[in-house]
Amino acid sequence: AGHSRTYTHMRALFAATTAGFAAALVLRSWLRRTILLRRIPQSVELEGCGVVAVSTQSCGSNTLVTLDWSKVFGTLPFKIPFCSAVLTEDGTIYVSGSIGLAPPSSGGPPSIVPGGPKPEMLRTMQIVEACLKACGADVQDITMAHCYLVDNTKERFGEMNAAYLEFFGTRPLPARITVGCSALALGSCVEV
Repeated sequence: AGHSRTYTHMRALFAATTAGFAAALVLRSWLRRTILLRRIPQSVELEGCGVVAVSTQSCGSNTLVTLDWSKVFGTLPFKIPFCSAVLTEDGTIYVSGSIGLAPPSSGGPPSIVPGGPKPEMLRTMQIVEACLKACGADVQDITMAHCYLVDNTKERFGEMNAAYLEFFGTRPLPARITVGCSALALGSCVEV
């Protein structure tokens, strides 16, 4: 009888400990998510577009963060099939591919900033920076950049790279890969 009682107490203690541990994990996860979500602003500033609203949507343990696309590149006849960035439960941010979209003109279709790789890269990085700020982060938080360049010649790479370096200025540079490609959305020549 004594062993049975000890065994019952041990099972109850194990169950309580396990439940407490599970509750602590849930609380930790909830707390981390709450802190991350508090960093997300209601709007961000984007050069040429002014104040751009930020919206969020939960998807499992992730938060989808989206800039008001109509302020970034005008009105489209279809829904944009992606969000601006995803903020994961652990704070990692994945930014969607961005191109050098010109600030919207009155009622005109979306367009790319003119001038080739250099102005496109500068504008693209401004948009990436706005996406990061919408997630409560900044360009100093970038660890890796994937760049795509149409017709990746030495000259075009040099123009794109000069703009990239100009954008970062004295800030530390993240790891980067640049890949040549044959075409990008809306006829742009740079995507990050």
